[in-house]
Amino acid sequence: MQAASPISYRISWEPSLRYTYIVEIVLTPSKGKYTDIALPAWRPGRYVLQNYAAAVSHFSAWDAKGVPLSWRKVTKDTWRIQNPAKGSLRISYRFYARQLDAGSSYINEELVYINPINLLMYAVGRLEEACELVLPKLPLNWKVATALPQIAHGHFRARDYHELVDCPLVAAPVLRQETITCDGVKLYVHFWGEVGAKSLTGFLSDLCRIVQVQKRIWGGKLPLKEYHFIYLLVPFSIRHAVEHENCAMFVLPQEGANSEESLKSFLGISAHEFFHVWNVKRLRPAALWPYRYDKEYYTSLHWLTEGVTDYYTSLTLLRAGILSVEEFWRRLSLELSQIENSFAYRLFSPAELSIDSWLSTSIYRPPHFQGSFYAAGKRVGFLLDMVLRRETKGKVCLDSLLQYLYELYYERGRGIPEDGVEKAAIQLGGPFLKKFFADYVWGREAPPYEELLAGLPLEVRCEQKPFPDWGKLGLVRLRSEGEGLRVEELVPGSLAEKVGIEVGDILLTLNEQNVKQIDSTFWSSLVAGQEFILGWNRQGFPMEGHVYFSSQDEVFRTEIYLFPTDRRFLLEY
Repeated sequence: MQAASPISYRISWEPSLRYTYIVEIVLTPSKGKYTDIALPAWRPGRYVLQNYAAAVSHFSAWDAKGVPLSWRKVTKDTWRIQNPAKGSLRISYRFYARQLDAGSSYINEELVYINPINLLMYAVGRLEEACELVLPKLPLNWKVATALPQIAHGHFRARDYHELVDCPLVAAPVLRQETITCDGVKLYVHFWGEVGAKSLTGFLSDLCRIVQVQKRIWGGKLPLKEYHFIYLLVPFSIRHAVEHENCAMFVLPQEGANSEESLKSFLGISAHEFFHVWNVKRLRPAALWPYRYDKEYYTSLHWLTEGVTDYYTSLTLLRAGILSVEEFWRRLSLELSQIENSFAYRLFSPAELSIDSWLSTSIYRPPHFQGSFYAAGKRVGFLLDMVLRRETKGKVCLDSLLQYLYELYYERGRGIPEDGVEKAAIQLGGPFLKKFFADYVWGREAPPYEELLAGLPLEVRCEQKPFPDWGKLGLVRLRSEGEGLRVEELVPGSLAEKVGIEVGDILLTLNEQNVKQIDSTFWSSLVAGQEFILGWNRQGFPMEGHVYFSSQDEVFRTEIYLFPTDRRFLLEY
């Protein structure tokens, strides 16, 4: 029997159509009277509906002879086409591609940047069919960066739609490209944009050390033969990256590539994305196994997929000798302190924050509800690592748990059930882990750091200190803007909130004096019973509030300090 023809995608562009791709798809019709074709509503790595179909226009369909076929749109991102009497089905549409980040598609005169997940439609129910991608207008002298297998210039193949959309592609007349072989894996490094560093040797060596460290974390298993780091360098402030099975896509400020030294600022985000080779691209929640792209798919495990990955980002740099022992513990102490002082982590557990990723862009979500499963999961990852070590007297750590999960689930061709991590942790670490998950993963309890870290080679201090300056009123994060200070975070129930200030307001005056002229002398002399008047602006409207300061209203913060009593702690594994 002759194998079915692959679903063929052709992407072209015209100079007269700015920021626009023209997509043509040729496929055999689905069984029945019609073929449904859809564009993903979200992408793996960003668990929020992004509704890429909003960028689609000029949709049309024909049979193999060019006769138009009847079609209609049946959902916001699904088109239903009447099947031809015989032969293949041809579809065409335009896609507006002006969003430049690590998960979108973009085009201009000097850059073709394709993320197939938001650009290419799929035949509903046929995600496992082979695919090919053709770029007929790709100039012969342009270079290409992608993990897709290449048949010829501008011609690529994929085993199925999942592989196709998991491989972003960058093409341009100039790409700086280097390779290095590391522990049997060929690493391809691609830069688009201005690279000031004369040599990439040190950067490649650092990437290799990251690969070697993470390979050991996962028990020596590195499930690929080649990997692509694709960096788009842009002249504005952005740090965005997306993981894929055999590559990672980065959009970063070009100033980070000005020198060999500045390139080190790319190592943390690179280590994070490479860790996803195992954690989420292969070992992933059952809810995402296999990927489906039409609607929300819920899992409470993003504290694992992203937060634990974030914990291992810093740990990787430490073990690779890129980050000093002192800096690792300083950063971790600061990050844990920030979590403990953020109201959202008292309201929502790490499991809830994972589910609520789909709500993160809602206009109805108040600022003090905006917790992150990255931060919550990093705290869980660190504490879980410590508790496993404590409960087993150093025989088991988080590395051991990840290796066990990888063998139990990924290597057996299945995803992690919602209680899978908890059950594995209890099996490896003992019964105390049941309470740990109940309190700090499913629950919202504030971790007692001294208690949880007792018996480990760590000195732990937790201190309560009053917030300085504007923090005394509960205004804990302000940003200079024009003549005032924009409120970016305030403490719920604080004096600032009671007087009517909200996140987004711009503070202008205190007792008719410009707020930028109020220095620390005013705050250090502030006493109970003192009164003053605040003025602020909300969306162009002037507002005013009378403040009566009471010592009972003073806001305190938690500061956590971690110091290893054995400098080798966490380095040996």
